Amino acid sequence: MLRLAWRTLSGRRASWAASFVALVLALVMTTACAVLLESSTRAGSAAERYAGADVVVGGQPFVPRAEELRAALGRLPSVERAVPELSFPTMAVDASGRAVEAPWDGPSLGHAWESAVLGPFTLRSGRSPAGDREVVLDSALAERLDAGVGGTVRLSGADGLRPYRVSGIADPPREPARQYAVFHTPREARRLADSAQPVRALGVRAEDGADVAALRRQVEKAVDDLYGDDSGTVVVASGAGRADAEFWDVPSPASVLSSLVGTFGALSLFVAGFVVSGTLTLAVAGRLTEIGLLRAVAATKGQIRRMIAVEVLLVTVAAALLGVPGGIGVAALLHRVLVDGEVLPPSFPLAVGPVAPWATVGLAAVVAQLAAFAAARRASRVRPVEVLRESAAPAPRLGWRRVLFGVCVLAGAGACLGAVAAGRLDGGGGTAESMVLVLMVGVALLAPLICRVAGAVLLVPVRPLLPRDGALAVRNLLRQNVRLAATVTPLVLSVSLTGTLLCVPLVTSQGAERAERERLVADHVVSAAGPGIGAGYAERAARLPGVAAASGQLSLGGELSRADSGDGDAAALVGGSLVAMRAEAVPRLLDLGVRQGSLGRLDGTSVALGAGAAADLGVSVGDRVRVDWDDGGRDTYRVAAVYSRDSGFADALLPRAPAARHAAAPLDDSVLVRTAPGADRAAVERELRALAADFPGARVGDGDGGAGDTSGSGAAAGLFVLLLLTMINLFTAVSVVNTLSMATAARRREFALLRLAGAQSAQVLRMLAWEAVLTCAVALLLAVAVCGAVLVPLSIALTGSAVPALAAGPLTALAAGAPVLTVTTVTLAGLLALRSSAATPGGLAKAVS
Repeated sequence: MLRLAWRTLSGRRASWAASFVALVLALVMTTACAVLLESSTRAGSAAERYAGADVVVGGQPFVPRAEELRAALGRLPSVERAVPELSFPTMAVDASGRAVEAPWDGPSLGHAWESAVLGPFTLRSGRSPAGDREVVLDSALAERLDAGVGGTVRLSGADGLRPYRVSGIADPPREPARQYAVFHTPREARRLADSAQPVRALGVRAEDGADVAALRRQVEKAVDDLYGDDSGTVVVASGAGRADAEFWDVPSPASVLSSLVGTFGALSLFVAGFVVSGTLTLAVAGRLTEIGLLRAVAATKGQIRRMIAVEVLLVTVAAALLGVPGGIGVAALLHRVLVDGEVLPPSFPLAVGPVAPWATVGLAAVVAQLAAFAAARRASRVRPVEVLRESAAPAPRLGWRRVLFGVCVLAGAGACLGAVAAGRLDGGGGTAESMVLVLMVGVALLAPLICRVAGAVLLVPVRPLLPRDGALAVRNLLRQNVRLAATVTPLVLSVSLTGTLLCVPLVTSQGAERAERERLVADHVVSAAGPGIGAGYAERAARLPGVAAASGQLSLGGELSRADSGDGDAAALVGGSLVAMRAEAVPRLLDLGVRQGSLGRLDGTSVALGAGAAADLGVSVGDRVRVDWDDGGRDTYRVAAVYSRDSGFADALLPRAPAARHAAAPLDDSVLVRTAPGADRAAVERELRALAADFPGARVGDGDGGAGDTSGSGAAAGLFVLLLLTMINLFTAVSVVNTLSMATAARRREFALLRLAGAQSAQVLRMLAWEAVLTCAVALLLAVAVCGAVLVPLSIALTGSAVPALAAGPLTALAAGAPVLTVTTVTLAGLLALRSSAATPGGLAKAVS
């Protein structure tokens, strides 16, 4: 069988060339993704602040009962010292007043000087802080600020910028790659942390010669003894795990890359599967005469299928010799682009190991074999007596299983999208993208049938309006559904994915803006460009002339439950989003669509619940709910109101004063300001902007919403979407050229018959051009249907409008480029085919043979 496959493959190199090119491109894309994914899994984060600790007990975000735990750990044998690590967000500004951001989206944190030993940070110059207005800077931050011992730096706090004298500059064992550190006196650090549980971690230093593994087991037992069933609120780490405990709330470049590359790789494999399947189907369909002759000389169906499978395997191995090195090169190029775009640090390594190439080749082989099996099933069923009729007019006959499966897939996708439109299913971007893939699976399964119906509905009515060449092109397309489907499917996939990936963020943003407009009564929104806005901004804004009300919006972590539920009643828990605001200012700043109660009844002992959370808990106005905070605290509140506009806002609205003590960071996400009746709104805005000078990162806007996503992860996502769309569209373009060239070259017999009937070469080329234009029209209309099926329900759910926001520029360019590409391809391929001797009237006998 191997010898027969090799002979057949050698004799039909032209028919397998398109499949070879498609497999090479597929391997390039998937290998690039696999190499980047392997690099992300191998790139570990090194501990920075905790590098000097042997064992770390980290809270997420707090260590409850920290002093008790510290005392318990200090009594353990072989423990030299247990050091509490107190930290809080801070920000420094340079001489020009610009905020100095930490590298690679890391935090700028303030600490108590006693925790410097966990680095260990050692003084390069100066001394430790002796007073509350003195600080020690890490050397990297001091260099950024151009600050020296004895100089003055301005650091943000809850009440705005405050000057501090630099008493010393400290060096860690290695330069911090993801954070800056500022050290205060313990008293000042606790004041700035402004939290009931300010300790984030406890670092345990072992005595000389102690067994760290045994010490970790002792620490774990001490934690279990102290917390019991609540021991899951802290983690015990040593070795490489110290970095995870240190940066648990900060995504590392490796984690950001792995999540994006995973999506990128899945979509690339999906697209590659479609393209390879279509190319192989077309290649096998062009060999029906040969397969029929083999059947005539007693070849069995199984032998035909094995022959095609071996041929595809040989082509896959040959493609791997080019695709894998090419994919590694593309991965290196993408790595350089991401480093230059500051998505990855320059030190992030590109790891090329044996796992990624072999896994990629294995996946490609599986996909190719599945595609070959699907194509060979129909080809092996060809009867020898029908070979001429089949080869002359291959009419696709879809099996009932394939039709049933395709209908079920489309029906399931339609049901999900209907649930999205009705609001019964979350219609986020991930749901929309997955629905596009599901719809494309259904379209691919039913592609010949869909193309036949689309041709009858779209092409037949316009045939009388077309010239003679166009009418002949319509007839050809109607009779060649397999060839039409092979070209239409990758075009539909490319346009559908591009449209969805570009438009879903626009629709989501539009929905968020609409919900914000309905919810906001405030005239001004001060958003945070950095870690947050100090609580002092809202307090000072409320005292400005012309301001009727002002309050910050503080996000918190915790779980809601009925006050009368037991601790083990997990069904009564709602781990939702919590927001704290000044209770008396809420009715003048927000219109939450209150269904029960009144926002005016909010006070320090009451809470307003979103309708979803209230339904899940089974509570109403007057009932009591419990909040279990992330720091281990617990409070009980009376329900004062139930509101309906909770989407994108919060499951519960709490009074700020008691809740802020449990916040992970005492910083507001935004500040809402309402202008008093008759006051000058522009004057109030000027006062707010002047006030923002003392709070780095505060951005003043109007009541239309806050700032967009300016984080590094958002930039990474945007850059990856751009790279993803570029590679998918390039791959699709090459595959369309590949498929059209192969399909056109295989029509030499048809061209010879047309020439024999008196057609000129120019007429044949015009017919081919019309076929290309009409094929693109069918593909674009189907892509519009797929995109519309996804975007319209999403738009209805998020914005209330059936007209979604569109990325008109890129989609217009794509729609205009598709006809140009296809017309150019078929014209050039047609010219080459017409120049063949087999395509001339005198060479008809050769073409038939």
